[in-house]
Amino acid sequence: MGCLVALLSGCSSWHHVAIFSHGADLENESSDSSPPSMSSASPVSSVLKPAPSLPSVSKPTTSSENSPPEIVSDIIAQSADDSHLPWKLEDVYFDYDQYSIRKETVSTLRQNAQVLLKRYPTREVLIEGHCDERGTEEYNLVLGERRAMAVKKYLIDLGVSASSIRVLSLGKHAPFCLQSTLQCFQQNRRAHFVLK
Repeated sequence: MGCLVALLSGCSSWHHVAIFSHGADLENESSDSSPPSMSSASPVSSVLKPAPSLPSVSKPTTSSENSPPEIVSDIIAQSADDSHLPWKLEDVYFDYDQYSIRKETVSTLRQNAQVLLKRYPTREVLIEGHCDERGTEEYNLVLGERRAMAVKKYLIDLGVSASSIRVLSLGKHAPFCLQSTLQCFQQNRRAHFVLK
């Protein structure tokens, strides 16, 4: 014990030291805040002090507990409305040598418009117009631009800001499918969306 006191007294900064024991002394500590009994003649008893008791910690309150019920229900309703929306924009496909919007693609365009309005309201989108490999390069560049412009106009009619949409025709230069089959041609006649 004398070595411990000598070591402690040689420190330049002084820290409170607590002594914890096991067994029956724990019961005494919980009812009495004084340290375990030591003789008053011991120099250690004047040096060692009990650890201060920690304040009780209450459960933190969440913002929903403090918010008015109508605000919380509005937030939940908005997130529930948007939860069915995907994060990805789906391609729109066209018939051979056509740039008019097909009936089968209307639901895809409506979903894409909702994704742009609700998930990406501050982002710009590039609509790429693509064609299959048939036809001349010049013809397919014009057709690709018309496809992209038709999709842009449809999205604007659905409420998407015209200033957030750009178009680019790639013609037949960036095919999705590389085989010379009718199924591949259909996959290549598309408007593809790229978020910026």
